Amino acid sequence: MSAQNQELRFTARGRQAMRLLRTMVCALVIIGGAFFVATQSFSAAAGAETEDIGIDTEAVVVGEGESLWAVASNLGIERDTRDVVSEIVEINHLSSPVVHPGQTLDVPRR
Repeated sequence: MSAQNQELRFTARGRQAMRLLRTMVCALVIIGGAFFVATQSFSAAAGAETEDIGIDTEAVVVGEGESLWAVASNLGIERDTRDVVSEIVEINHLSSPVVHPGQTLDVPRR
């Protein structure tokens, strides 16, 4: 037989070692991917928190039974309440207009 036509054959222990090696490589790829995604998400969140949108704000704590509309209305800003609500959602990066008692919101200054 020539050296080029020889087929590589593994023993039972060799096949087991190859399966273990393949499993470890897959696990490292998955863990590395998860770590990469986690660090990218953290970086994006940190960037969003420090982003200055050029609006002078103050902190307000949501009271029991208050909605975002009520918070915006109670600010006493002479603008359409819908615009103030939209601004509060943008400033706080809210995914919905739902707020909870005790939640602190940054709102436009009066």
